[in-house]
Amino acid sequence: MYQIESETASKVWESVLYKMKDELDVNAYNTFFIPLIAKEFKNGKLIIEAPSRFVKEVISSEMFSRKINDCLKEITNTDFEIEVKEKSEIEKENIQPEVINVKLSSNLNQSFTFNNFVVGPCNSECYEASMAVALNPGKFYNPLFIYGRAGIGKTHLLHAIGNYCKANQNRTMNIYYTTANDFIDEFMRSNQNKDIESMKAKFKSIDMLLLDDVQFLAGKDKTGEVFFQIFNNLFNEKKQIVLTSDRNPHDLRGLEVRLVSRFSSGLIVGMNAPEHDTAKAILRRKIDAKNFDVKNIDDEVLSFIAENYSTDVRQLEGALTRLFFYVTTINRSEVISLPIAMEALKNIAPLKKETAVVSAEEIKKTVCDYYNINIQQLVSSSRVASLKTPRFIAIYLCRTMLNMTFEEIGREFGNRDHSTVMNACIKIEKLINEEQSYKLVINKFQQLLTK
Repeated sequence: MYQIESETASKVWESVLYKMKDELDVNAYNTFFIPLIAKEFKNGKLIIEAPSRFVKEVISSEMFSRKINDCLKEITNTDFEIEVKEKSEIEKENIQPEVINVKLSSNLNQSFTFNNFVVGPCNSECYEASMAVALNPGKFYNPLFIYGRAGIGKTHLLHAIGNYCKANQNRTMNIYYTTANDFIDEFMRSNQNKDIESMKAKFKSIDMLLLDDVQFLAGKDKTGEVFFQIFNNLFNEKKQIVLTSDRNPHDLRGLEVRLVSRFSSGLIVGMNAPEHDTAKAILRRKIDAKNFDVKNIDDEVLSFIAENYSTDVRQLEGALTRLFFYVTTINRSEVISLPIAMEALKNIAPLKKETAVVSAEEIKKTVCDYYNINIQQLVSSSRVASLKTPRFIAIYLCRTMLNMTFEEIGREFGNRDHSTVMNACIKIEKLINEEQSYKLVINKFQQLLTK
């Protein structure tokens, strides 16, 4: 058998040309075959460089490629075939993305650590899983997927993992925290600059990726494709990936099935709003951390706040801040009693209540009354701005308060497609996180509907 290893691609190609010369018209031979250059043997093929697209198409045509392959097999006694590429194609393949040697900024918030995370029944699984990942990154729970409503500590755990690894693992470990929205923005900039490969190279240099609010990748097909490639590269290199979301990966509509499948291949843990005792412990931790200049606070005050404002940690902190503002500027007192606390917090809404039994019809009616429109307008196909916002809010309330499926909500709102409903929910959720006015409006509706 012909030993291809002992010959260069160019020598084999010389033998092919020698055989082809007698079978071809001299003009065709000189025009199309002489300019060709043999580059290498790769994946069972002889790679041939053509000077132009026209020459490539001619040589790749069945008439010529069959003759060349026959000659190649006769010379090498193998099943090698030719693959013709333009010079520009080969040059592009040989360009390596710039290796990013600079140390990336981790974006970690050093104030979020395991030491100041209050553990309770609502979050103990997430805490233990996060600690396990921090102790053995990339080994056991990869990816780690933490889900739960906004404001209950998911971001704290992401930063705690990164900070622990920075302090206790390899100090040169390249840890990178980002949000899904920032990832989308970076992709858009790279795409506009036609520099996606540099973005991929940057993420390839990461040892640990901490991605917050992955639900915002839903409906972003091009961004999702790039993230899928980055995810696979990191996963295959056994680099640790930790993701957070407001819902279980199986409930993330609008993401590719293969991406959800990757999320589900690791460990999935859920987190709930703090229960009473955990909420009180969080309040005590916040009081210590803020060094409030108040000597005494009755335990029943902490119980009152924990009972009424513990839907999330941010709400607890907001109530506490309002209370100390009141007693240090309005009603100056060294001792905070329950009556003082109730007076200070009387205008803060919503208080935590048992969720009332509401229906989609009640939600639609409440939203319509608030915006002074009728239900026919709300569920119509009209896209005018004055109807779009109330419609999106009503859809979002049906999803979050009634846990209706996107298909069920679509039927309630003029038989809309589930993807339209999902996008409305994503839009409102994004606005709630970015604009205080939307958060207040949603809180107002929740208050009206649970009276």
